[in-house]
Amino acid sequence: MKKLINCLLLVFPVLLLHNCTSDDREIITETPEGDYANGMFVLNEGGFTNSNASLSFVDPSGEVYNQVFFGVNGFGLGDVAQSMAFYDDTAFIIMNNSNTIEVVNRYTLEHITTISDQILNPRYMVFYNGYGFVTNWGDPVNTTDDYVAVVNLQDFTVTQTIVVAEGPERLLEANGSLYVAHKGGWGYGNSVSVINANTFQLSTTINVADVPDGIVISDNDLYVLCSGKADWTGDETLAEFFKISLQNNEVIESFQFTSGVHPSFLEVTNNELFYVLSGDVFKVSTGNFISPTGPLFSTQSQSVEVVYGFRVYNDNIYIADAKDYASNGEVFVYDLQGNFQTDYRVQLIPNSFYFNN
Repeated sequence: MKKLINCLLLVFPVLLLHNCTSDDREIITETPEGDYANGMFVLNEGGFTNSNASLSFVDPSGEVYNQVFFGVNGFGLGDVAQSMAFYDDTAFIIMNNSNTIEVVNRYTLEHITTISDQILNPRYMVFYNGYGFVTNWGDPVNTTDDYVAVVNLQDFTVTQTIVVAEGPERLLEANGSLYVAHKGGWGYGNSVSVINANTFQLSTTINVADVPDGIVISDNDLYVLCSGKADWTGDETLAEFFKISLQNNEVIESFQFTSGVHPSFLEVTNNELFYVLSGDVFKVSTGNFISPTGPLFSTQSQSVEVVYGFRVYNDNIYIADAKDYASNGEVFVYDLQGNFQTDYRVQLIPNSFYFNN
């Protein structure tokens, strides 16, 4: 199930504002004075229902600053930080269980406003032609009330909603179309919605395999990685990887994974696709779209416990380790060949990375 379910049975402590050195000595770090123009944000999800989500910042020298949103604004983000998105000089922090979007200046983190109207279990956000588009699960137990909220970026109001299938998750924009992967929310999806971003109307639906977990675009093709239903669901299905033409929204190629494996995440750089399977990182070429014979590298040497976030950026691979969901997390950095570079101690349940250049 989703990240919320993973955390539901755990009780999380309230975290202190701190950073750890490599030998685990706790030190207090102050918030940088208003300059986040260069560096990496790490979004820390926090514990479900505990309202202790936070934002960390790694500056170009490698110094880690935790609780930077709180340090600037004097109040916390809220409950379950899901994702973050940049538009011009503005950042949008999607708060899943708080049912809000916190809008801040992306370079100073100064709070601008909170969007809460017509936001219910928000997940991810993209932008097109002066609007932001936010996937929402709605009421998780209601399979028919899921939607994409349309946000006017001039006044940060939701102007309308677009009804879609259950569990809209990650989405991308290409050539005026939105591609929305339906991972399934608390259920299990197996489709990608295509929405006209100019008319806000559903154009078509692309059928894929169960639980489309990753979605990226390279050249003029859409790649969708479907994890399949896991064994513990009682209805295990095969994972599958799809290459889809953006010209006609038809599947060009696909391959299935062997029984019992369920890959997750998906990133692309330089026509190379990267995904995660059982703590190992795999690579597939867009020009030779076949199942790899083995992993690019394993994270076992760094004792990564739970791969909870994954990003490929600027010739580096970033992995977020959620540990036991109750301890502060860690970020591991590798080069594109899988060689370990460095690590950073952050806060509770890091789930994603955002580069502010």
